[in-house]
Formats: sequence, structure tokens, C-alpha cells
Amino acid sequence: MHISMLRAKMAYAEELYGFRINYLPLLIREDEIIILDRRDGRIRRLPGRKELTEDEIREMEDEILKNIESGEVERYLTMNMGCVRIPGE
Repeated sequence: MHISMLRAKMAYAEELYGFRINYLPLLIREDEIIILDRRDGRIRRLPGRKELTEDEIREMEDEILKNIESGEVERYLTMNMGCVRIPGE
């Protein structure tokens, strides 16, 4: 349910801001960023865009849900994506 809602918000933000949004940060850590890939709805890790396994998602689930429910993910959506530093790049 959360993934569908976030993908819809990404589509709305694209219309509002006028540029394509392919990735939405779900969790930002010191050494990695966990993102939602809008194109296929999968959760990936930056750097590398490697898809997370089910076990990895379960381990991070509480943190990700907290970010969604607190509005942190929506704040990431409204930020200029150039402000988000991708680890290793």
C-alpha cells in the first residue's frame, strides 16, 4: 500500500515540478541511501542501484515506515534532488 501511494505522489510531483522523478529516497544513512525506483516499484540501495533482498527490506522496514509516516519521505520528494549526496559518487 505504501509503495503505491509513494509512486502516485512521485507522479504528482513530476506534474507539479515539471521534471522526471525516477527515485525517491526512503532512508538516508551515512554510507548509503535506500530508494524507491518509480519505474518498477523496487527498493534499491545507492550507490550501485542494487535491489534489496526481502530480508534486507524486513531489517529496514521499521525505519522506512517511520520515515513514511513522519513525512520525512515527502520532505525528500520536495527537496531539490541535487542536494542529496549519493555515497561513493
